[in-house]
Amino acid sequence: MINWANVEDFGIQLQRYRRRSQLSQKTLAGLSTVSVRAVRNLELGQVAAPRRETVRLLADALQLTPHERLSFELAAGGEVDEALFGTLSLPTNVLARPLVGRTRELDVLMRQLLNDQQRITVMSGFAGVGKTHLAVAVARSIQALTATPILWVQLQKKVDRGPLQAAIAELLVGEGAGVYRLARQIGERATLLVLDGNDSGQVRRETVWTLIRECPNLSVLETSRVPHDVSDHHRFPVAPLASWRAGTEHAESTTAPALEFLLRRLADLRPNFQVDESDLTKLAEVCRRLDGLPGALESAASWATVISIDELLTMAREEPEALASHPATRIDPVAAAQAVLGRQTPVAQDLALQLADRPNGWTIEEVVRLSGLPRVQAALAIQSLLHAGLIVELPSRTGGPVRFTLLNLVRVALRDRTPLVPRLALAAS
Repeated sequence: MINWANVEDFGIQLQRYRRRSQLSQKTLAGLSTVSVRAVRNLELGQVAAPRRETVRLLADALQLTPHERLSFELAAGGEVDEALFGTLSLPTNVLARPLVGRTRELDVLMRQLLNDQQRITVMSGFAGVGKTHLAVAVARSIQALTATPILWVQLQKKVDRGPLQAAIAELLVGEGAGVYRLARQIGERATLLVLDGNDSGQVRRETVWTLIRECPNLSVLETSRVPHDVSDHHRFPVAPLASWRAGTEHAESTTAPALEFLLRRLADLRPNFQVDESDLTKLAEVCRRLDGLPGALESAASWATVISIDELLTMAREEPEALASHPATRIDPVAAAQAVLGRQTPVAQDLALQLADRPNGWTIEEVVRLSGLPRVQAALAIQSLLHAGLIVELPSRTGGPVRFTLLNLVRVALRDRTPLVPRLALAAS
């Protein structure tokens, strides 16, 4: 079972909440119908396992929030019931932000998660592509449509999370029978469990399937930078926001979703911010050079509070990695690209390296012809790079061949790399 080291002792919590409410032990006893002696003994830690009804009465009398009630009940060693659902709710830091350019993705994910036949959906994509933001929007939409409770578990330790979030994450990551405790709380109720940031498979697939088996109406939505190499879930790669004009090739657009996102963030950070047509053209190029990644655009908006649009464009052209990694955003896209590349097969890594100097993109047919790789092997390598968010599909005219290209920030990450296997014989097109 899990060690609830992050949860305060029950007696300490009881005393703290009582004093916060400015209640004496006698007054609390009267409000809760629990005896004064019992309140005193509980605060002194002289009761090893408080009765569940006693805990409930005290929590009601103290008017605890759902988060506080969960901590209170966990410390008492009891079941957590509805308090769990009130605590593991959607992250408030992204609730107020509008979702830009994701209508299609939202619709597809909604259909997927409402499908009883597919219980696990994994959203993958490059660091800062907006997986968490999209997951919040999906969860909110499902909650509004079906009143399904949401259990949101943040798995990235570097992200601020409360002690109970940490405790639940520990339960899911740990081995043993601890996960059955969570399964008992969910039971047969329809529930969406969101595992946000399961980048290195901290929550093992065996754990997820234990929950699925024990909870017949549970669905799981997972976000991860790299999809796990198993076939028991629906894969959903999240692409960057489009920065191109539909129906053309390599033409930046001043009406693209990526630019809309950047302008919104600029307006948030600089209330008096104004742009003319020339500025829009420059900012559209910034969006393209930052690959339309929301996280990188957030960073660019932060930079724009201290530098001009011209300086912003110069940085995008000369040092996009610096523009995309403002300290306020806590994202290092180059380091993220290097980490994800390191998890690719040698063939996929070498393919990425060889294609790094082909900004106009390439088709699978071109890769097969120029590399000598068998078609299946080339397709699998490209599919792996696509699901990891390292390459994106380029826009093309209707009926044209599908073309892909590496993210600009991935090219930066590959500058000092050498092939891990003999170089593919890719000729310049």
